[in-house]
Amino acid sequence: MDLPGSPLLIGFYTEGLPFDGATIYEKGLGGSESALYFLAREFAKQGHRVQVFCRTRRPGSYEGVEYRHLESLPAVAATQIFDVFIVSRFPGVFNLPFQSRLKVMWNHDNLVEPQTYRRETFRADLFFTLSAYHEAEYLSQLPELAPFSHRTKNGVDLEMAQAAARAADKDMAKVVYASRPERGLEILLRHIWPRLLQARPELQLYLMGYEAPNKPGQEHMAGLVANAPRTTVLGSLAKPEYYRHLAEAALLLYPCSFPEISCIVALEAQALGTPIITSRDFALTETVGVSRYLISGRPAFPAYQEAFVDRALLYLNDRDRYLQDTAAALEWVRERYSWRQIAGEWLELFTRYLARQEEQLTYSLFLGNQGGTSCSWPAPPPAEVRYLTLLERQMDLALLKPRLEAEARGEWLLLLEDAALSGALPPLQLLMDANSVDWFGFRREPQPPGHWSGVLFRRHCPMNPDNGLEVMIP
Repeated sequence: MDLPGSPLLIGFYTEGLPFDGATIYEKGLGGSESALYFLAREFAKQGHRVQVFCRTRRPGSYEGVEYRHLESLPAVAATQIFDVFIVSRFPGVFNLPFQSRLKVMWNHDNLVEPQTYRRETFRADLFFTLSAYHEAEYLSQLPELAPFSHRTKNGVDLEMAQAAARAADKDMAKVVYASRPERGLEILLRHIWPRLLQARPELQLYLMGYEAPNKPGQEHMAGLVANAPRTTVLGSLAKPEYYRHLAEAALLLYPCSFPEISCIVALEAQALGTPIITSRDFALTETVGVSRYLISGRPAFPAYQEAFVDRALLYLNDRDRYLQDTAAALEWVRERYSWRQIAGEWLELFTRYLARQEEQLTYSLFLGNQGGTSCSWPAPPPAEVRYLTLLERQMDLALLKPRLEAEARGEWLLLLEDAALSGALPPLQLLMDANSVDWFGFRREPQPPGHWSGVLFRRHCPMNPDNGLEVMIP
């Protein structure tokens, strides 16, 4: 057992864009890659051993973090056991044979194919989402994840942001767009930017972003940008340079039509003292700390576009309002969105879950049949195992439950119709640690709801519809 405060071996895994610990100082980096870089660095600063497996072209040690190519994971994993292994965005890696005391799925995307996702993440212990909006999206489609779901957030490097803000000279003729083009740039260039220029001809629009493949259907955007008046493409910038431009800008313009689950750009703008004019929708209502920055309605509608222009002009014209709201937004981010604070919250959570493994609840295992001699018991192992008698196998669960509870030693009881099912179960310890759930029914496809191959239930607790969950197993 690790002593409190002992260094942890923490692994990260992601695919996507190539990067390493120096990339953020050289060119633009996507939001999930940036988040991984900052958190890995924070963990290393606090004395933990951190390894990142990604598409790096320059493996090595950066700021105390070891970056390795993702293809090296099987060989590395064969020689060590991680305390915590965090998978960012790409759950297919759970199929690889690595060992970790705690496996975390760190979600950065909208949930599009829930059943595929569930099959790929079946071995995960915890699931991280980035906002209440994001969490609701996942749990509305996969409610069985509720006991394992943890809502976290994205953050900002406040020291880097404050240094950029101090060095910047605010240019009230400079406005920026810094998100993916398909998330709002077309609405901005076609319907909002011409109106802003009509009211304030001195304005100049700067476009920033990171290098990533264009989405299908966006082929026309290059021509639209090229023909936009008073528009400069800055492209992919290193984080310090990106922060300088964002701090200099009078406004960040983002008529968002994309279901944002967090929006790091919004956090960065607020930390740099730049108002973000954006949509009152998705997770932006959580990430943006000044209600006046948010525009109600849909970006494609004229009423939204008119309100967007009016709000932008309000901040360009009203100096007192500008200073008041940027100060409030900065305080909002400082109190909630520091990467250092978020890293501390994660480490506290990891420590709590790892400690639970040393103080495991017990369960009694009852089997319908022996299922051969090659079956392994679920993890953690049961306090006792017994095979049901022929009479018990024929009994209804409502009658069988009190009969088994009268003799069981465990605080929980696991009933499986076949011993071979034990290898298909999710980690039982996390299920038994769930305070608000008293039973879990395990259903295999294509069985209909309510037809279970096994059930885990808390001793002497009723099995009502509102205190249990059905869990799909492969």
